[in-house]
Amino acid sequence: MTVANQLVVRKNVDAADVASLRDAYAKMQALSANDNRSWIFWAGYHGFPQYRCWHHGRVGSDGFPYDLFLPWHRAYLQYFEHTARDQNDGARLAWWDWTRQTGIPASYSAPRGPDRKPNPLASGPMPAMPGSRARRTRRSPDVPANLPSPADVTRVLGLSQFVDFSNQLQDLHDQVHGWVSGDMGVIATSAFDPIFWAHHCMIDRLWYLWQLRWGVTNIPPNYLRQTLAPWALTVQDVLDINRLGYEYAGAVASSP
Repeated sequence: MTVANQLVVRKNVDAADVASLRDAYAKMQALSANDNRSWIFWAGYHGFPQYRCWHHGRVGSDGFPYDLFLPWHRAYLQYFEHTARDQNDGARLAWWDWTRQTGIPASYSAPRGPDRKPNPLASGPMPAMPGSRARRTRRSPDVPANLPSPADVTRVLGLSQFVDFSNQLQDLHDQVHGWVSGDMGVIATSAFDPIFWAHHCMIDRLWYLWQLRWGVTNIPPNYLRQTLAPWALTVQDVLDINRLGYEYAGAVASSP
């Protein structure tokens, strides 16, 4: 992955160019599952059928917990965003700030867009799976008050050690997946739901805010060398988001 000449700015969903993202997602969702530009192809990296994602429970042989959750998803989002931009150059991933505790954003929940066509941000196509036919994703969200709060995020950002921070941020991450419920609550199907990408953009942003506060020097060298399969990237390669070609709007170390 090369350094970009101009940084892509990822914004809050409320300030983002949702129209371009909606157009890119609609085009990706219309492609056949075996097309490497398609929605189903990219969602399939995370869960069914490839199950490449890194979550709790993966450990290294030398005793250091090689939990690649944060760097693996950073690489995943980056490649997915490049694919979306191939469909519409104005498309940018946007983060869902669930700490506002207002529920799923209207742009991701309205069944139809301003053009009255089905809204590709509200659901995504899923392939047939064992015991299930091909269909679109479903949600069953909880009440907004049960989403993580600003205080929850402030507490996690205050953790100076990377392993502690990563583990506790994963707990908030898991809480949101469970809050959305439906297909978002299952690893096999979560990435087929468009809100997955807005949620993980928020998680990646929080890691970046943590990096602004605490830096990267307290990450063990043996962790930095770990490969983020299936891509030819290591943890070291994804630490600097500017080198990856993007930044987060309004990001400062004191942000909640």
